[in-house]
Amino acid sequence: MEYDAIVNKIGGFGKYQKMIIVLLSIAPIFNALTTFAMNFTFGEHEHRCQTPHELEGNESLHTQIYFDNTSEVVYDHGYNGTECSIMINGSETKCSSWVYDQSVFVETIISKFDVVCDKKFYRAHFLMSHYLGLLVGSIFTGFLSDTFGRKPLLGFGIALLLISTAVRPLIPSFDVVTIFEFFNGFGSVIYYIVPYVLATEMVGPDHRVFVSFCVYFSFCFGNYILLLLAFFFRNWEHLMWAIGVPIGGYIIVLLFFISESPRWLLSQGKKKKAIAILQEIAKTNGENINLSSEDITIHKEKNASIFNFMKALMKSKMLCMRLCIVALNWFALSLTYYGISMNVAKFDGNIYVNFGISSTVETVACFFCLLGPDRFGRKVFFCSSMVIGGLTCFCTIFPSLYASESLSWLTITLAMGGKFFTTIAFFFAYLITAELFPTVLRASALGLCSMSGRIGSITSAYIGELDSVFSTQFGKALPLIIFGAVGLVAGLLAAFALPETVKTLLPESIKDAKTLNNNLPHEVEQVQELDSLKETT
Repeated sequence: MEYDAIVNKIGGFGKYQKMIIVLLSIAPIFNALTTFAMNFTFGEHEHRCQTPHELEGNESLHTQIYFDNTSEVVYDHGYNGTECSIMINGSETKCSSWVYDQSVFVETIISKFDVVCDKKFYRAHFLMSHYLGLLVGSIFTGFLSDTFGRKPLLGFGIALLLISTAVRPLIPSFDVVTIFEFFNGFGSVIYYIVPYVLATEMVGPDHRVFVSFCVYFSFCFGNYILLLLAFFFRNWEHLMWAIGVPIGGYIIVLLFFISESPRWLLSQGKKKKAIAILQEIAKTNGENINLSSEDITIHKEKNASIFNFMKALMKSKMLCMRLCIVALNWFALSLTYYGISMNVAKFDGNIYVNFGISSTVETVACFFCLLGPDRFGRKVFFCSSMVIGGLTCFCTIFPSLYASESLSWLTITLAMGGKFFTTIAFFFAYLITAELFPTVLRASALGLCSMSGRIGSITSAYIGELDSVFSTQFGKALPLIIFGAVGLVAGLLAAFALPETVKTLLPESIKDAKTLNNNLPHEVEQVQELDSLKETT
């Protein structure tokens, strides 16, 4: 009997599976907490030079930062200057120490290590370290999970996240803190992928889509928890420790309430342990069934090597072009999604309000994905989301050029619109990529596109800082304009070159993949004719 058939027999979505889904859905919350915390730990921290009076100890180091109507820093005692320099005896002198505003943040990584002025671009390096962790984690998580098991890898992920949260605030070096951000990225990707894999292997095939939504919605819920913690813990060190406490507590859940995947145990030949877990699942679900090793069969699929992948791909120029376009769209999606999500602190207005709006936009977009992509077509949803998302981001060029500062909310609204449509496109990116390529190339194509997306997120770290490096008339909208242009080009290419995949079978061979075309109505009619013939017979 096949493994999926056994899962259905012992209760494909019974009491045991529901409990496991609830417990595993806690893990992606940690992904959100550790990933987006840098909006607050590395948030925009207003500052000015420390005056000679303050250096001599005549004034408090923690005074309010004042700006005039032109956003120039206002100094007391006749001093004047900018955020990075001060006029002393008629000459401009670069700052060597700063005073930081504490009306929003008490302390951040910026204020602790003086990551301002000439060092302001270091924030991009910090983000890149996180994205490199995501990239390496994406590459090795599957291998480590298949080699050592799902549950041990969750334990390894806890160790990485605890290092990056509980230990990092104690480190006195910015370079070492940046290196630790790599472990944060690595651990966070483990705590999204592995819970999803483990949960899907516990339920029947009909409930795997529901599992996917549970994992993603718990991630969205984690954003609101982060917002609440960040609001009450304005010191970045305290915020890190507040995040680390529930992560450490999850060790108890992992040790005593989460079992290893029976499917993985069977694939490793550990049938005795697998059967014991399956019997426990059946007992919890109220099913009376006795299993033996002879009752279970499981097929181990072997993915094509990179050499065979390239060899097969080169046989079709159409598939090569298709892969390049899909990979470009993954690049554009990650570029825009992370470029907006990780730079919420740069938008005008209250950072807590902006982050709440950003989180809500993403949550609503997930529900919007349920509104019938099978009826209108996946290509329609995907390409229209890419194009509209690109346009909304690109249109920030207009308020940046023609609107006054009082209308800065227009830029924020357009940016949130870009994130809304990017989230929708991201949801369908996995599905479309899987449906465009044949079985022999599918896993490799998904891996290559995912890597292209990670490169896009790394790129977003530096594009997101361009407005700080270059003084242009576009201001803070410069990164958004670039995000929008790339997304718009990628979406248009996909609209003109990719076929519709709705109501088509997954291609098994290269020939099947090549026969996918844009004649959706004709294909749908054929499918409907076949369905009607089956009904009459």
